[in-house]
Parts: sequence; C-alpha cells; structure tokens
Amino acid sequence: MFYRFLAFLIALSCFWGSSSVVMAADTPDFVDIQQIIPSVVLDIKYATTDNFTHTKLYDSPNPKALLRRGTANKLKKVADEVEKQGYYLKIWDAYRSPEVQFKMWKIVPDTRFVANPNKGYSNHSRGSAVDVTLIDLQGKEIPMPTGYDDFTQEAARAKDNVNAKYLQTVMINNGFKSLATEWWHFDDKDSYQPADSVQVSSPQVLDHDEITSITLSAVGDVTLGQDERFSYAGSFNQYHTLHGSDYFFSGVKKILSEDDLTIANLEGTLTRVSEKPDKSAQGNQAFFFKGNPYYTEILKDGSVEAVNLANNHSMDFQAKGLTDTLDTLDHAGITSFGDDKITTYEVKGVKIGLIGVNTLGPLEEGVNLDNLKSDLDKNIKVLKETTSLIVVSFHWGTEKKMTITQAQRDLGRYAVDLGADLVLGHHPHVLQMYEIYQGKCIVYSLGNFVFGGHSNPSYTNSEIFQQTFAFEKGKLSKANTPVTVPCRLLSSFKPEPSN
Repeated sequence: MFYRFLAFLIALSCFWGSSSVVMAADTPDFVDIQQIIPSVVLDIKYATTDNFTHTKLYDSPNPKALLRRGTANKLKKVADEVEKQGYYLKIWDAYRSPEVQFKMWKIVPDTRFVANPNKGYSNHSRGSAVDVTLIDLQGKEIPMPTGYDDFTQEAARAKDNVNAKYLQTVMINNGFKSLATEWWHFDDKDSYQPADSVQVSSPQVLDHDEITSITLSAVGDVTLGQDERFSYAGSFNQYHTLHGSDYFFSGVKKILSEDDLTIANLEGTLTRVSEKPDKSAQGNQAFFFKGNPYYTEILKDGSVEAVNLANNHSMDFQAKGLTDTLDTLDHAGITSFGDDKITTYEVKGVKIGLIGVNTLGPLEEGVNLDNLKSDLDKNIKVLKETTSLIVVSFHWGTEKKMTITQAQRDLGRYAVDLGADLVLGHHPHVLQMYEIYQGKCIVYSLGNFVFGGHSNPSYTNSEIFQQTFAFEKGKLSKANTPVTVPCRLLSSFKPEPSN
C-alpha cells in the first residue's frame, strides 16, 4: 500500500528517470465498404450539390465510402441481417476528411447541424460514423420520417416510424449508437483516435506483432454548469460567458493533450429540461447540476475523450436529462459510459473497456450490493472477451473524508480480482490515497477538478493520475508505475499544476 506522499516521490522519480516503452507506428486502416458489402448502394450526397450546404464538398464525383475496419465489420453484420428481411443498405456518407469538415463548417458554422472541427474530430472524421438508410431489392428507398439532412423536429421521431425504428434496432444490436436528432446517423460504440492519414486495407484482421504503449490520464469530478438556484456573481455560467470554453482546462491542457486517453467523472447533466426528481430525503444537501449542451466544447478543449456518468447527479433532471446528456456527448464525439452502458474505446489498435459503477444510487437512495457485484462480474466477463485493458470507475465513499472506507477497499479489490486492470474512484470531493493490489492500481478518490458546483471550495488540492501500459500482440504486457501530477484550484473552476 502506498501512501500519497511516498507514492508521489516514487512516481516522480519514475517520471524523470525511467526508460520509456518503444511506441509502435500507428497506421489506422480503413476499409472500402463495397469490398465487404457488395450489395450496398452509394449515394454520397456531399459529392453533389444535393445536400443541405448546396455545395459540392468532395472532389471525386464517385467517391468511395470508407470506414474503420472495426466499424465496417459491424456494418457488414447489419447488411447481412437486413438482407434476410428483403432490404439493402444505402450509404449517404461515411468517412469525411477533416478538410471537408472545415469546408462544411465554413459554409454552415452552426453546431446544431455541423460538428465544429476547431474543437476536435467528429466521428465522421474518425471513420467511425455512417449515414445510412434502407432500400428494397429494386433500389427504392424505404419510407422514413424525413429525407437526408433534414434538421427539423421530424428527423428526431424515429420511434414513430416503423422503418426507422427497425433500422435503429438493427444498428444498435450490431454495435452502433443512434443520434436522437438524426434518424440516419449512427456512431460506432467503439471509439477511435483520429487518423493522420488514411490507409485503405483489405478487410482481413491485422496482427499486432509490435509493442504499443498507451498513456491513460484520469481526473476527478467535473461539473459543467451549476445549480441554477445559485446564479451568483462569479458562478460557473458567468465564468463561461466571460472567459469562454477554453478557460477551464487551459492550465492542464498541455498535459492532457499528450496522453492517449483522458477520463473524467462528469457529475451533472447537459440539458435544457427543467423537471427535477424528488430529492427531499437529502434535505439541504440536495443539488441539481445542469449545463448548456454546448459545454461539451469545454471537454474537447481540455482533451477529455471519455466521461463516466455513473454518479448521483446524472439523473438530476430525470431520464430526459440523462438522455440529452448522452446524445450531446455522442454528437460531440466524446465517449461516455456508466451503469448499464459499458463502452469500448480504441486507440492505436488497442481496445480499452470502460465500466462505471454508482454505489450511491441515482438519487442516493442506495443500491443492492449483491446485485451491483453480480452486474460488475458480468460486465467484466463481457469485456475480457473483446478488450486488452479494463478500467472500472466507482462513485463511492464519504464526502469530504480523506480516509477510505472498508467498503471502498473491499469493492475496489473485488473489481481487481474479477479482472479490472485499473480502478478509479470519485465522490468524496477530496483526494484519497491509492494502493497497488495484485499489481493493479486502485485510486480511491481523485477529488474535484473542474467543479462548477463551487467557485471557492475550502479544499483546493487536486491531481491528474497517469499510468502507461504496454501491449504486445494485442495483450497487456506491462503496467508502468503510476504518476500523479499535483494540481491546485488557484482560480475559479480552473485546475493548474502546483509544482
């Protein structure tokens, strides 16, 4: 067991003195969809003027539809399934180069319709999103709620159209996520790093013969917004108005942008709804955190790629607030996970499994611990079959207490015994120790980071936890000694390195 001060000294020496693992060249490969789905019909709208920009954005009059290999294989399963029902797939768009995304943004600089490329890569530009519909065996489009790129409310009513609902069900069952506002748009549930270049390969699976290193960073509680009852001068929303999205992570952005994956606990909602659940049982300690959906730009500016939603504030505005949060994160290309949603994030060809567990209950009503353990066991077993690294993020412990509870210790070790490679903790809002158990790190509490709930907390210490993992032939071969970067909340809502 390593106490924080000792752990920091050891980690610091490793950070400056240890030799690094050799990194393999990252050559993301793409697949021409027509190579593996001969029946697919291409109608690439942005190669014509028949699109919402009324501009030809692709140079080639007959462009190919490219997707990342993993995404393409999932779409092949969809094609096989719908063909049994008498349908083929028609693709309107797949991989979209960053250059085209910038062209699109210049024409229509509105995040309601176009992902802002200045804030990072969209899933289209990662090659893991596809715009698709169904056609019959004669090539006629099956009736859907709207046509392509129709941004009216009708496009969000997939559940009211039997054909759109069927397409959505098949896509989701084969590993895709739907977008609530665009019935035709689907994202791969697995996440991919942006590709600096496109290498079109055969659809065969490539071998991982080389050693690859992945550096993972984790930060604590991030609340983008505030409880609207406390709209005081100097509150989070006012700071955003005055300083913009890039203010909040500006002190740590360089550190987080140099890793391969940053994980945060997103404690709150991104929604415009106002209906709240009953939290009267919590008395004066009941808070309802909400931020503007466009606050996803704060995460992208801060180089945060994944967020845990298994906590006691994700349901602050009931199920609709949570759904809005999931949708806006998906649309921004930010991976989310937690509770029933287990997620796979892929970087450098390595798949990382992400699990979030809330031990408090959505409204702090408590949980059945036996059921929680059973679900955790099941989810880790699922990810063991498909991933090379498993991270479990727990919402647990006692607020404002630096001492870990026995329940935290037991549950963290239980997760490692089941197969977790890294355990992250949050909820106490203060830093707690970490320990090495069975060669795996359990971080009991990462404290506050960008916490919109309080502009001047009494406890200002925070940190960035980092660990580098080596993989050989797709298997985890080494976990380096963790590194902690001490931070302080020296300005409102803005963590900065303290050394």
